Amino acid sequence: MFNTELNYGDVYLVPRKTVVDSRKQCDTAIQFGPRRFDMPLYASNMKSVVDAETCEYFARHGWFYTMHRFNMDIVGFVRDMQAKGLFASISIGVNDDTLEQLAALQAAGLVPEYITLDVANAWCVKAERMIRHVKQQFPGSFLIGGNIATADAARDLQAWGCDAIKAGIAGGRVCITKNKTGFHRPMISTVRDCAAAVTVPVIADGGIVEHGDVAKALACGASMVMAGSLFAGYDESAGEIVEINGKHYKEYFGSASQFNKGEYKNVEGKKILVEYKGSMARLLVELKEDLQSSISYAGGKDLLALRAVEMIIVAR
Repeated sequence: MFNTELNYGDVYLVPRKTVVDSRKQCDTAIQFGPRRFDMPLYASNMKSVVDAETCEYFARHGWFYTMHRFNMDIVGFVRDMQAKGLFASISIGVNDDTLEQLAALQAAGLVPEYITLDVANAWCVKAERMIRHVKQQFPGSFLIGGNIATADAARDLQAWGCDAIKAGIAGGRVCITKNKTGFHRPMISTVRDCAAAVTVPVIADGGIVEHGDVAKALACGASMVMAGSLFAGYDESAGEIVEINGKHYKEYFGSASQFNKGEYKNVEGKKILVEYKGSMARLLVELKEDLQSSISYAGGKDLLALRAVEMIIVAR
């Protein structure tokens, strides 16, 4: 039996009567866990997208972030961010080294405001054990669990103790999981199913190509949206600069790639070169302006307006 499912490019949102005098009046802010952020959008916790400087940049601009988990001194990172008066948001895995890292955090008396359990398929017994451990040892931290792609998985992660759930498997530009394994779900279907199944916030992770895809994800019920390639290639992004024929690029690779792993084993990611784009400041302004326009077209004044819009399927 085959199910027809939808991606961001398969749908559009139908305009409603605008009720604001200016789209600048539209509020894009979101309460997410213990803090309120200027936008419901953040950069993927990938080594080729964020580093400590990137995270500090986002935090100082009122945006959410999550630091990646690869070869990380999370004790030093949490200490440094909190010493600067900023919030600490870290990623963890599910293996024994994670237990050692968490024990080191406790020994140092540090409690990160946000913890993201970051594994390829979080609908697994090892993730369940880690989620329950984190909720027991760090009850003051807001725990995000991911990634998953079905309603059943979302319900389980909520039952295990997650405060938010990250939905999306194999949707990223440098992810080749669908090519290597055959497993993937388009993002519109994934987000709608997962958001309808739980009462905790859902983060739509992957597949963002156009700025308008952010509004589409929110219209499906997502509270937050994560994007990788959208934030790659800037001064403030992680990644090495490469010069080819006089043009500058930045490397962008998947977390399951050999370039992140350091070896060719269980590879489900690839590396591409993204055109160097200069400062990220203009991007943040443009993303906010575009989402404000989306809210105005939705006939509202804040993000809740996007939940009520009609979504139509288009032939491609």
